[in-house]
Amino acid sequence: MKIQNKISIMARGRNGLMSGQVYVEYRRLGFFAVQTEDNYFSIIEVQSNLPSLGNKLIGELNSLGEKSLYNETTKEELKVSIKSTQLTLVEAKSYIKNAVRGV
Repeated sequence: MKIQNKISIMARGRNGLMSGQVYVEYRRLGFFAVQTEDNYFSIIEVQSNLPSLGNKLIGELNSLGEKSLYNETTKEELKVSIKSTQLTLVEAKSYIKNAVRGV
């Protein structure tokens, strides 16, 4: 994402945007659990530019569907599908385990 676009996102304020940190990963399938600033977890499936544990992400982490997130750590745009939101850590880990199993 270009710096100009990032500034534009930040200028829009809190209109559904929040930050989060990558907390759990299953890189082979592109599934990640992101701990959001409200201390819940969102499950994202990443199509481009895989994040790493500890990366800070900014975007609409609390709404389902296809999104563009900004990786503040690497300064890259991520194309993701948000699969689930407002999960506990146990629920997030279970979701990823089930995805790995194809459930």
